[in-house]
Amino acid sequence: MLLENVTWPEFEEAKKRIDTVIIPVGSVEAHGRHLPLGTDVFAPLEIAKRIEEKLRKMGKDVIIAPPVWYGHSFVLDVYPGTINVSADAFKAYTAEILREFAREGFRRLVLLNGHGGNHSPLILAAEEVAGEFDVEVWLIDWWIDFRKEILEVCSSQGHAGEDETSVILAIRPELVKMENAVGEKREEKIRVIRKDIGFELFPEGVNDDPRGASREKGEAILEKVSEGIVKLLVGKDE
Repeated sequence: MLLENVTWPEFEEAKKRIDTVIIPVGSVEAHGRHLPLGTDVFAPLEIAKRIEEKLRKMGKDVIIAPPVWYGHSFVLDVYPGTINVSADAFKAYTAEILREFAREGFRRLVLLNGHGGNHSPLILAAEEVAGEFDVEVWLIDWWIDFRKEILEVCSSQGHAGEDETSVILAIRPELVKMENAVGEKREEKIRVIRKDIGFELFPEGVNDDPRGASREKGEAILEKVSEGIVKLLVGKDE
């Protein structure tokens, strides 16, 4: 159930039988010269929809909240189109969203995250709200928590890389410009924080080689991730 599509009486009725809400969270940021700025929202939102579809076939349901579009993206803010929100502001805003769903009576709040820079602020927001309400907050970083499964499909992972490009080819192929897809893997032994470090870590806004991406790989990744999350949700209920 997409929250934005129902009326408040329909929502009130749905709360009587649904205890879980999925909140897709992402960012608006550079993803090389070949992927759209909305990549980090397109992916978790699509995964959430596939989770809902699978649950419906099992006689279960979930509410999908409208996504949180803007995230914390300090490193990639060196590139045009990246809209960076400070970690404190992002944490506070997300915590308020979690609080509202907790007040509505939902007991399981799933943050389905599509952007690495959001991870630490989301943990802090989740801990804050979980300390105030009788709720369970899940933080799922889809590309990290299902890395093993993804690497069964792709040869590598990375920002705007083979895995992420494959997923967008499956979701929004008309937005992908594969003729501009170039990149290489960059790794650092330690974390260096500098305002222009993004140019070094993410040349052209990429950290991986996206040229091996395909729509078929994207479909396989989406299936593995959505199926994995469904098993976690159902297993927790049993």
